[in-house]
Amino acid sequence: MSTSQALSTEITKASTKSRYLSKIFDREINLNYLIIIVALYLVATANFGFFSQVLSIYPFSNNIGFIISITGLLFGLMWLLNQLLCYRPIAKPVLIAMVMIAAVCGYFTDAYGTIFDTSMLINSMQTDQGEAMGLMSLSFFIRVFLLGVIPAVITAKLNIKRLPLRRALWQRALTLILSIALVAICLLPFGDQYATFFRQHKMVRSYANPITPIYSVIKLGTDYIDELRRPDTLTLHATDARRITPTVGINSAKPKLMVFVVGETVRADHIGLNGYKRDTMPLLASQSDVYSFKKATSCGTSTAYSVPCMFSYANRENYDSSSADYNENVLDTLNKQGVNVVWRDNNSSSKGVADRVTSEDFKTPDVNPNCDEECRDIGMLDGFDTLVKSDAGVKSDGTAKDTLILLHQMGNHGPAYYKRYPKEFEKYKPVCMTNELSKCDDQSVINGYDNAIRYTDYFLNNVIDTLKGYEQDYDVVMVYISDHGESLGENNIYLHGLPYSIAPNAQKQVPVIIWSPNNNNIDKSSLTSMLDQPVSHDFITPTLLNFFGITTKEVAAAPTFFKSVY
Repeated sequence: MSTSQALSTEITKASTKSRYLSKIFDREINLNYLIIIVALYLVATANFGFFSQVLSIYPFSNNIGFIISITGLLFGLMWLLNQLLCYRPIAKPVLIAMVMIAAVCGYFTDAYGTIFDTSMLINSMQTDQGEAMGLMSLSFFIRVFLLGVIPAVITAKLNIKRLPLRRALWQRALTLILSIALVAICLLPFGDQYATFFRQHKMVRSYANPITPIYSVIKLGTDYIDELRRPDTLTLHATDARRITPTVGINSAKPKLMVFVVGETVRADHIGLNGYKRDTMPLLASQSDVYSFKKATSCGTSTAYSVPCMFSYANRENYDSSSADYNENVLDTLNKQGVNVVWRDNNSSSKGVADRVTSEDFKTPDVNPNCDEECRDIGMLDGFDTLVKSDAGVKSDGTAKDTLILLHQMGNHGPAYYKRYPKEFEKYKPVCMTNELSKCDDQSVINGYDNAIRYTDYFLNNVIDTLKGYEQDYDVVMVYISDHGESLGENNIYLHGLPYSIAPNAQKQVPVIIWSPNNNNIDKSSLTSMLDQPVSHDFITPTLLNFFGITTKEVAAAPTFFKSVY
């Protein structure tokens, strides 16, 4: 066969395939059938994480009927949800959105065990470009393309059959009834098991995709509407705040200088000072006057939630993240009382905490002198003396003001732990060198994470050494508290951000480390007595006010990490 004949044959075959595909897409499909197909597709491709969690609790060999039932239940709920949302003019956009949401969320759920509740959505929206790129990988784009883009294109090309109104209404009513009936049929025979499942395994049902993300988006939307109805005025706090007059002749007469380090993604059980098998903080261990709290818990499990909560006047039980922007925090009170408050940030942002005080961004080489592949936390100490002795830190009579410097770390921000430290801190090897943690063995993930903690140890040690130069003129102290913890593959869960009620302790138990030299005004007995007691982020606001000698009825009875003597 000649080349021209072979080419003609291939063109004919291609033309035949094209006509065949054209006939397929030219055919009209009943919307109700399409909804069923998409529901089945979502159950089959977007819920590996969900079924993995179910099977870890209910082994298939002993629970065949229940597993079949829960699969049917998930399909029935998908079917019902799609039926409620899909009407002919908007059906294809809705189904395409479902497929794309499922593909994107399914990847993060399967790779990291992420649950897309409202807190996680808020955290995602506040993630900067650098953090977002750290989560991207080739497998993410492949999965989204194969399981999202291709099915979305196919759905877009399909022609939906137009039905007479009466017939369309009759079919919609029938399919709604059938989907509800399927849900009931799946639930009733296993009522006792479902009662236990829904009551004791709330986390598992949160893995249902895209049901949970869609519910969370709707919840976030309703919360936003509620926010729009709120007054624009800022809710004031500690309006009765006043300064304590120091007793003459004791150290409390000296100006105060505190460095408060807001840690990132460090869990308490990986701190050498707390008994961890690895010496992850050798430099702090060699320092005197270092105190580590053993039983500290966070306010939340994500930066976006925890950081505003840490400095609010609410405790964890009554903190409302949707109203945080409308309420003064403790930094506002300190600022009003004449404390020089400065927030330096090497993370995404202060999450609104420092909106009304001096704030400096250290995420770029233009400001941060210690940048290689990313800007390092140590750079936030640059120009420290100028910062303390600037005009903002001096009263009108020329004497020094009390000063609070807050340093928001990049710390152990995941999943690329191997990027969080310079190579000379890579003590534990081998290290997981990808952001796809599930592709690495657990130990290599932990190695990278622990190396990053050793860099935080170096950073905190430098903070302490810097403060030592001010001991003669100031009452100095360093406080380090992480915003939340981190899961490192336990039960196939990675990162953080799970709902607090179901989050593992690894995401909620955080280090609290205080350096307090003997010549400041902190009562050491009050400090040491708290080291083995349960403490939390709730202690931060009253502790800051106490150290700077400010009283207010709003926190009069609140516990603190330590007591200052005045």
